[in-house]
Amino acid sequence: MKQILVIHGGTTYPSYEEYFNELKNLELKYERLLAHQDWKATLASHFPDDDILLPGFPNRQNAQYNEWCIYFKKLLPFLRDDFIVIGHSLGAIFLAKYLHEHPLEAKARKLILIAAPYDDESDESLGDFKLTSATGLEKSADEVHFFFSEDDPVIKITEKAKFERDLPSATFHVLSGYGHFNQSEFPEFIELLK
Repeated sequence: MKQILVIHGGTTYPSYEEYFNELKNLELKYERLLAHQDWKATLASHFPDDDILLPGFPNRQNAQYNEWCIYFKKLLPFLRDDFIVIGHSLGAIFLAKYLHEHPLEAKARKLILIAAPYDDESDESLGDFKLTSATGLEKSADEVHFFFSEDDPVIKITEKAKFERDLPSATFHVLSGYGHFNQSEFPEFIELLK
C-alpha cells in the first residue's frame, strides 16, 4: 500500500491590510458555494487500497510560508517507504521551496507539482512562498514531474521555463483545456500515479 500526500493551493497577500481589504471587497458567487469535487477529492476512488492524505494547511486564505513549514514538518513522520508527494498551485510552490531548502531524508517515489508558480510574475502575489531557485528537488524524489495547462488563468505557462532551467532532469507535462486544474477528472495524472 502506498501513501499519496496532496498539498492544496491557497492565497497569499503582501500584507495583512491587503488581505483584509480583499476580504471586505470580496463578491461571493453562488456557483462557487455549491459542492463540487475536484481531482483531489476523487483520488480515493481511483486508489482504494492506498492511503490518500489530504491535510488542510493553516490559513489557506492568507497563507504564510513559515506556518506551512511547521505543519509540513509534523506530517513527515507519517510518511512510510512507498509514498508520493503532490502539490497543487500554492502547494506546488511550497513543496518546491521547502524541498529546495530541506531535502527529504527518505526519498519519495514521485514528486508531482501541478500548476506551480515560480515568482511574482504569476497573476497572484506569492508573498514569502516565491522562489529564487528550485534546484535540488531530485534529492527528495526518484521522479519529479510538473503539469501545466496552456490555458491556466492563474499560472502563466512561462513559469514552466523557470523550472526547466532549475530542474533539467524533471519531466514536464503540458496540457490544454485544464485551466487551473480544478476539474473532477484528470486522467493523465491518474495514469502517472499508477
